[in-house]
Amino acid sequence: MTVSTPSTSAVPPLAEQETGPLRCLSIDVEEYFQIEAAQGAIARADWERWPGRVERNVDRLLDLFYRHKRQGTFFILGWVARRHPDMVRHIAAAGHEIASHGMNHDRLHRLTPAQFRSEITECRKILQDLAQQPVVGFRAPTFSVVPPTAWALDVLVEAGFLYDSSIFQVRHPSYGVPGAPDRPYFVRHGDDGATLLEVPPLSWRVARRNVAVAGGGYFRLLPLWFMQRGLKQARHQDRPAILYFHPWEFDPQMPRMPLSFTGRLRTYTHLAKAAARLERIMAQQARWRPIGSVLEELKALARARAVFEL
Repeated sequence: MTVSTPSTSAVPPLAEQETGPLRCLSIDVEEYFQIEAAQGAIARADWERWPGRVERNVDRLLDLFYRHKRQGTFFILGWVARRHPDMVRHIAAAGHEIASHGMNHDRLHRLTPAQFRSEITECRKILQDLAQQPVVGFRAPTFSVVPPTAWALDVLVEAGFLYDSSIFQVRHPSYGVPGAPDRPYFVRHGDDGATLLEVPPLSWRVARRNVAVAGGGYFRLLPLWFMQRGLKQARHQDRPAILYFHPWEFDPQMPRMPLSFTGRLRTYTHLAKAAARLERIMAQQARWRPIGSVLEELKALARARAVFEL
């Protein structure tokens, strides 16, 4: 791919003296046809037949990060990295953290522990070889670390990962652990499981219920003030705000897929408005940092809480 902008090959001059609440921007790097809403509608064997758009969309995001002097964490699928090695190199060269999103965007419910171990090992090797940096973070597709798949925590620890960002403390038909903490904590699977640092996405606590406001479909479908309220609450409570987005969410020309009505609504709503909304968030004064660069700070926060058992 020919790169025509400085953002894909230059490190933005970060303002090291930034003050304010800790915020972490994260990008789940996947193709539009790999989303969970397309599961059952587009067969994996047909992925190669759909036009790839992840590189151009990542380029747009890298431009945005560069202009706002921000660095973030990019959770990248191994399937995507293998087909777009230069893209991974450009992300790393721009000073961003490279982390794992697994190989093929399978929810953990569809994998056995042995398959999961094989996937994260393969993905990590691909990413580290390309980025020439350690890969220490993981995010499961569709936040699919839940009680029935809590075995994944042990696999991640055994594989040497230092943090996970896969447990969302909200109620959702496909994921979520409503009783989980809304700030960094150590989690383990069972009494004798190994502990792992968990870095949960931002939620807004309203009437004893956690409202998802960290990004994704919530960012596009809900008014922007939902995220703003969540950010304000996190600042007042002195907890980090972990935000997440996908490259395809900033692509109004994304091809239309044969999705269900609900899938179309969640996937295609407000694609044209997403970039301007994200700019407004990124322009706010805060300590914007990649997750991996503030692990000691996040661990210190987690030590103030009891270990959460999943």
